[in-house]
Amino acid sequence: MQVNNAILAVVHQINHVLDQLEPHEYRCQLPEFEGSTLGQHFRHILEFFQCLEKGVHNGTVDYAGRERNLLYEDNPGLTASAFQSFAEALPLLDISHVVDVRAEFGGLERPSYSSTVGRELMFVYDHAIHHLAIIKIGLLCHFPHVQADKDLGVSPSTIKARVIRGH
Repeated sequence: MQVNNAILAVVHQINHVLDQLEPHEYRCQLPEFEGSTLGQHFRHILEFFQCLEKGVHNGTVDYAGRERNLLYEDNPGLTASAFQSFAEALPLLDISHVVDVRAEFGGLERPSYSSTVGRELMFVYDHAIHHLAIIKIGLLCHFPHVQADKDLGVSPSTIKARVIRGH
């Protein structure tokens, strides 16, 4: 599977979950998240996608410079639409295109490193999987009525290992 298809599959999983969440559930502070919400995690994933898309157009990707748009924390429908917009823009991204990525390690200096759009798509995909694993914990603990894909938040290598072991 190519990175674009992997991201499209994740966006489909995300939007399937978002379609089932009521706004008050989406905004509910969860003790397992130390008071954070599902909406905050979905916003975080989305804004990494958006930072990449924006960075492709201006030549520099800056994940630390994301907008932190609170509307994406409050409104699952709006967030689903934004994920869909990214999915629609995805085929236009040239995976071989070179971009600079600004790093954030703390402190005043923010070095840049050369990367490609393909490499950064792999990064935002892995980042999304990580946060979806956290989201899945919140869903299982507090919103069992939400039917998520069994592989939500599970890395492809783990899925393959499960198949090999027959689980």
